[in-house]
Amino acid sequence: MILGLGIDLCSIERMAAILERWGDRFERRILSAPERVALANRTDRATALAGRFAAKEATAKALSGGRGVSWHHVQVLGRPHRPPEIRLLGPARASADQVGVTHVHLSITHDAGVAAAVVVMEGEPTGEPWP
Repeated sequence: MILGLGIDLCSIERMAAILERWGDRFERRILSAPERVALANRTDRATALAGRFAAKEATAKALSGGRGVSWHHVQVLGRPHRPPEIRLLGPARASADQVGVTHVHLSITHDAGVAAAVVVMEGEPTGEPWP
């Protein structure tokens, strides 16, 4: 059963401008250490960052706002020849567990200067409301 759904868009040009202005400082604020390592040598950093930003925002929406959840509690992990994956940590994991989320599906796409992400949270409802 679908327990949460979120979608978000992010301008790749906006991410490029943010990287130009703030560089690593912005990445440290938004990305966890494993995510920063994954993006470190990419030539399409703005595109990849826009996709991850959209995925994190979509995850927050799927978590019904996710009170107490920070950027680092949602990790977006890429795998070669596999779909991207969301890893929930700390308060994000606790919120999802409380309502019965057992699997998080993520799709990211990039086109026409925009990154888009959709997150679907699936599981068996516990009857508990979102925190």
